[in-house]
Amino acid sequence: MNRFMFGFSAILLSAMLWPSLPPVSYIPYLVVGALILYRKIPVCAGGLFAMAWLTGFCLGLSRQDLPVLQQPIQVRGEIISLVSRNSDWLSLDISVIKPNLILGPNAKLRLTWKDPPEVDVGQVWQFTLMPKRIASVLNQGGYNEQKQLISQHVVGKGRVIEAQLLAVSPSLRNELISALTPELASLPQGDILLALLMGDKQLISKVRWQALRQTGTGHLVAISGLHLSVIAAWIYTCLLFGLSRLVPHQSRRNITLALVAAGIGAAFYAYLAGFGISTQRALVMILLLMLLSLLKRFSTAWERLLFALFIVLLLDPLACLSAGFWLSFCALGIILYTLEIQPRAFTPASSRGARLRTGMMQFWAIQWRLSLGLGLLQAALFGGVSVHSLWMNILAVPWFSFVVIPLAMAGFVCWWLGTTFGFSWLGLLRLSDWSLSPYAQLLDISQQLPAHWLALSDSLLALGFYALVGGVLWRYVPKHKNYIAWLSLLSLLFMPALLFCMTLWSPVQTHRWAMHLLDVGQGLAVVIEKNGRGVIYDTGAAFGDDFSYAERVILPFLKAKGIQEIDYIVISHSDNDHAGGAPVLIEAYPKAWVITDVAGFSGQDCRPRQIQWQGLSFNLLSPPQVLAGNNGSCVVRIDDGLQSLLLTGDIEKQTEAALLSRELSVSREQSVSGDLSDLNELQSDVLVAPHHGSKTSSTEDFIDAVAPKLVLFPAGFANRYGFPKSTVVERYQRREIRSLTTGSEGQISVIFQQSELEVKTYRGDLAPFWYNSLFRFGDLINPE
Repeated sequence: MNRFMFGFSAILLSAMLWPSLPPVSYIPYLVVGALILYRKIPVCAGGLFAMAWLTGFCLGLSRQDLPVLQQPIQVRGEIISLVSRNSDWLSLDISVIKPNLILGPNAKLRLTWKDPPEVDVGQVWQFTLMPKRIASVLNQGGYNEQKQLISQHVVGKGRVIEAQLLAVSPSLRNELISALTPELASLPQGDILLALLMGDKQLISKVRWQALRQTGTGHLVAISGLHLSVIAAWIYTCLLFGLSRLVPHQSRRNITLALVAAGIGAAFYAYLAGFGISTQRALVMILLLMLLSLLKRFSTAWERLLFALFIVLLLDPLACLSAGFWLSFCALGIILYTLEIQPRAFTPASSRGARLRTGMMQFWAIQWRLSLGLGLLQAALFGGVSVHSLWMNILAVPWFSFVVIPLAMAGFVCWWLGTTFGFSWLGLLRLSDWSLSPYAQLLDISQQLPAHWLALSDSLLALGFYALVGGVLWRYVPKHKNYIAWLSLLSLLFMPALLFCMTLWSPVQTHRWAMHLLDVGQGLAVVIEKNGRGVIYDTGAAFGDDFSYAERVILPFLKAKGIQEIDYIVISHSDNDHAGGAPVLIEAYPKAWVITDVAGFSGQDCRPRQIQWQGLSFNLLSPPQVLAGNNGSCVVRIDDGLQSLLLTGDIEKQTEAALLSRELSVSREQSVSGDLSDLNELQSDVLVAPHHGSKTSSTEDFIDAVAPKLVLFPAGFANRYGFPKSTVVERYQRREIRSLTTGSEGQISVIFQQSELEVKTYRGDLAPFWYNSLFRFGDLINPE
């Protein structure tokens, strides 16, 4: 059975790396085939079952045989979560109600609703909505919303046109959250208390979440093994103590009653927490331990962890796509590994002082390994590490275990009993709120600590990974007579880190440079990179007070690529989809020169001239004077002497004609003078299409003058304007010019090196995993 569960779990976990959709590719088949050859029949059976189960699960959600509908549809659904509220817009998740479906995965939709009535979790509505796929912007270093939505079974989006309330069926958990939230909102630390008690994080602000992440203590407010273990231990200890004193018995009756009560208490707490992934894992392990204790059966901690992994993946094979899944299971794996490799340090001592020292040694060994291991995993998942997580967890974990969690649960029970009899008593909840004050102060000072959050580039993460693999292998390779040969081989894993350190001491200047066209929806943002420095052309859009593509996409991308300095920020014109993120970038890089004609930004204008940067020539071609609207966009041609790139903003036919006329006049003058250095100033190998591929631009003559090998369309997926227009795309295709669109490909990177030109797309090359593909999730039909 263990081998079967291992094969099942191993194949499902490898789904993170499968490069095709549906998620049955040649990789797992090769693995299973190899296992058959080695006669690992149970492991093989588990792997085959995993592939069949994951494929069927995804097909049940995706509706791959249906076309995309471009008209409103009606859907009946129950509100299961209020995601966020921005101005007069509400974002919510609904569970689609399909009366004819008996078994199968539960599909969800994420809806946006403008000026909604009073809504609450548990209400059933008949929605008329405009459907939309879940495809999201995809860039290096950025948040992968598409992957996160798939892990939550959200298969489509939609905009609510109208809705009718059908029924109200709130669960006990939702009723408790609705009643408890206003009570806790008045307490200073009520946001953390609500997360600890109900697993609901709606009161936690963006600033508080950032502090939790930067201190590495976010796991303390996400109900997991620590919380369930504390609750089960307190129930078991108190009940066994009381039964032993009141009704002592020679048999195992009291122990059985205490174990059953502790299991029920842990299960109810997991229900209150909403059965998150970490909660599921902890509950399965705790219940399994209690069951085996009652049956007097022995099992190792690793077997219980494997069983929990199997159950979680069996219930939800897409759970492996969430960051919480990996953090939860890796944390427990590190704890079990620590307890296993240091058995002597944890031998029970005779005296109380010795037991205390042993416990402190155990706690220290676990904490530093958790900080190191989860820090590296956090860096891989979120692009950075919390430098101060070790000492903050050493202070916070015991305080939560022995003070905060018991007080919070006792206060919740007293409050619940009080509301049952018609009054609300918050005495113990206020006391638990007071006990959280030291932790809140720790979060507040974390912002002032030096290097509180260290962002790491992809290259540094790769170097750290190689060094970690080399260190682990060096630690566990047997020390025998051939050890020197193994050590020499393992030393190669440390070579990338050594070479990186050498480049820090003596930087290497290269002729290689790159253009990254970022996926910012229906907008434009370009980053030019060379020798670790950058130039930004346009900044994407910003909406409201708390959303900016510059903050969500551009800044994370720059950190992921290790670009430390930005020398120029070019803002082509004033449209929001080009200039919306400019204030964020100017604040982030105050030393950067701003080139724009947009009023309100101080810097240089866009008059035609040439700028030298890192050995590249930046030729500003247009406009010759300040113009309003799209035709006033700054047109920039970048040239390295061998290859070139043309950035056109939103210019239309009039500016294209003016550029052609200017080039013609310049060509005539230079032909007379004999100076041919600036002939064909428009000709470029790569063209970022004007105005996202609209019909008002990309004229035949302009395309012929530029004569690009590659044209890139910065247009959002299935955008409302229909960009790029099919007639425009056909103009380029008739000339055998390769075309790519950010909405379909995600980030598009073009690497220029000598006379070579290499193109990489996010979906096709940088992260070609099945969950990043443009697949049929979100193709909806009327579930009636």
